[in-house]
Amino acid sequence: EEVDFKGMTPKEIDDLEEKTYEDCRLELNISNSFLEEYLKTDTGVPDAIEFKKQIACFNIKLGYVKGTKINWERIKLSFEVYYHDNKKKLDEDLKMVEDCQKMPLDNLDEIEVSYLLAKCSKEGYAEVMECCLKNVN
Repeated sequence: EEVDFKGMTPKEIDDLEEKTYEDCRLELNISNSFLEEYLKTDTGVPDAIEFKKQIACFNIKLGYVKGTKINWERIKLSFEVYYHDNKKKLDEDLKMVEDCQKMPLDNLDEIEVSYLLAKCSKEGYAEVMECCLKNVN
């Protein structure tokens, strides 16, 4: 069941993302130390299969990816709710979505589609990683 972002506060979206991230981590049996190691190195979005599966699980559960399609409208809506009081950041993120929509996604499975989405929006992805890991420890 997809959660409706409309009417949610940024804090509620944060909490939902954290919970989803942790649920996926546990479901996939990925260790925190593995994820923390990535944060320390900060080399962009890693291409280890564990990360790809984690990203796919996260995006699918939140409704950002369905099958092999990215739900751009849902991503935009989450940004609009999240940055409703920060027009500059909202405009930056909506521009990023516009740019990312140009990516070719032909013949990719949901894991690869999610991975490309994370790479294209790596700044936003890094924020999610930091928020979610910070609260796991």
